[in-house]
Amino acid sequence: MSLTIDISYLKQISHRLPRFKQKGDFLWNCRCIICGDSKKKKTKLRGYFFRQRNDLFYKCHNCDASMHFGTFLKDIDPDLYRQYVFERYTDGEQRPKSVRDFDKLVVPQTTPIFDTLPSLDEVATRLDRLPDTNEAVQYCLARSIDRKNFVKLYYIAHTKDIARLAPEKYGTMASEEPRLVLPFYNERGKLTGVAMRALRGEALRYINAKFTEDDCLIFGLQDVDRLDQEFNPLPIYVLEGPLDSLFIPNSIAVAGVGFGKLDKLNLPKEQLCLIFDNEPRNRDVCRLMEQYIGLGYQIVVWPCMEGKDINEMILNGVEPVPIIKANTYSGMMAMAKFTEWRKC
Repeated sequence: MSLTIDISYLKQISHRLPRFKQKGDFLWNCRCIICGDSKKKKTKLRGYFFRQRNDLFYKCHNCDASMHFGTFLKDIDPDLYRQYVFERYTDGEQRPKSVRDFDKLVVPQTTPIFDTLPSLDEVATRLDRLPDTNEAVQYCLARSIDRKNFVKLYYIAHTKDIARLAPEKYGTMASEEPRLVLPFYNERGKLTGVAMRALRGEALRYINAKFTEDDCLIFGLQDVDRLDQEFNPLPIYVLEGPLDSLFIPNSIAVAGVGFGKLDKLNLPKEQLCLIFDNEPRNRDVCRLMEQYIGLGYQIVVWPCMEGKDINEMILNGVEPVPIIKANTYSGMMAMAKFTEWRKC
């Protein structure tokens, strides 16, 4: 019902959205009225309304504006927004007699699109704001991570400080060592958890903290693009390691071998391309590759080469992107290539 209401109100404001048109069953496109889109090319349409479960969301691929449809509606037409909330969030007992009574109504609280947990910046420091002498910065430079990606990574001086973001779950955390922090956000830009990577050779290489129950921990999810500037579907690469994903454009990482998380995401299967580590002797990796070939996914089957993961290939002087594009398969061809790869 809520999705139907969202679509109904989107159609009511569609005449105010430049070059508005429907691109799919639950996909609409227009020029972004927030940033004005391209000033040079009036044909650029980089604002999208799309379905996420039972809601509509808006995202602009020019200014990166991202929000629930209700938030978008509130910004452009506050009066219509009040009517929208009246219709969407009140039941039979609570429904006021008229929209004018809305101000007297106690609407059930929902989590706003950008109402994140306490800011990560309160307990950690983003890498691009740190000097090169910082050990997390040195670690990333040693792994050839591009500085442009430092805005996605954080440094925490005392691991236990992460508990401030979810004291009820992690209040007993006592680790004092510094770590590299990899934040996870959902598609709405809400912080859902972190992975903290050891910097000084600690026995526990990663410490994970999950702040929400309903979201999967997927790295890079908030930045992934589904369509290019010409509205063609873009491949979305799915890797195991978050740091590896920093080297591959339009990629996400499941942080381990938890590829089952993909079933819970609103991502089109035909656009996903799974990239497993280059470990033909690893039974778990082989089992998963065979499983996802059988499920009809596209996967990358590495040629016989050195480097067990993307970062190791980079450090060996190998550019992985052309290899990935040349070795993506599905169906019977994927199974045949997989059988050869296991013998490497």
